[in-house]
Amino acid sequence: MLHHAGGRSRPSDRGRRRRALGRTAAALAVMGVCAGATTACVGDESQAAASPTSGGLPVSYEPAKGGAGAEGRAFLMERRIPERVARAVGERVRLPADVKIVARSCGDSEQDVYDAETGRIVICYGSVAEIRGMFEEALGEALGDGADDGADDGDSRRAVDAKTAGVLTETLYHEIAHALKDKLRLPVTGREEDVADQFAAYSLIPEGSSGVAAILDAAESYTLYARDTDPEDVDFSDEHSPDAARAANYRCYVYGSAPARHKKLVDGETLTKERAELCEGEYQDLRRGWDALLKPYRVSR
Repeated sequence: MLHHAGGRSRPSDRGRRRRALGRTAAALAVMGVCAGATTACVGDESQAAASPTSGGLPVSYEPAKGGAGAEGRAFLMERRIPERVARAVGERVRLPADVKIVARSCGDSEQDVYDAETGRIVICYGSVAEIRGMFEEALGEALGDGADDGADDGDSRRAVDAKTAGVLTETLYHEIAHALKDKLRLPVTGREEDVADQFAAYSLIPEGSSGVAAILDAAESYTLYARDTDPEDVDFSDEHSPDAARAANYRCYVYGSAPARHKKLVDGETLTKERAELCEGEYQDLRRGWDALLKPYRVSR
């Protein structure tokens, strides 16, 4: 998936590489499992548009190209992931102009992106298959033909779907952060990609268990990518922080939001005890920062 700040395409650490992940669930279970609905088919392949939100985030679905695209389109439409995120942002923030969220089939070189030139956030149907495939590989044989227990297999599939939805939700919030920075001319003093990750945490963690799960699903995906990456291939000059750092940051923000509740996140590997001591302050800082940035644009209640 592409987390992109501006008008030209620059693939992220997570989106740059197609990886073959062959990890087991026990080795890679960096957070708990939450269940989600199984994917349902959506037969209408004509373009469908959701009603614009009060914040100016209309959602549309372009026709899918190919079987994988149709499955990705069905997944997004059944769960209404773009609509839910658009509504949540629109209920809190006033945008001076529409930022359109467009779900579509993308070419091999395209990724999820906010395009400042068109004012569109593009979510690729192919991202659904990529994310789901990553988590399926991580869960290993539990999803394969060799699984003996049908109930366990169903639970695993629901877990994969839930994690896939969580990562897509985090991606949308990240891209909306770029749109807010662009459309509202918000000043930022750090690397914009890091600030966009902070906006995703700022938006999702206060939602409770579902929002926390989405942030931790995204952290898990970054951990999976990092473990499959040769350290020599990490580009430290990239505008995005390395995958392992993004995973640590997300776990830090969740831990910092409620240390007593999230002690298990301090595992000594992704999140060390030394970093954890700073996390409560980091989370409060990002909350104060985004509160201040968005205060002039808050929707009156």
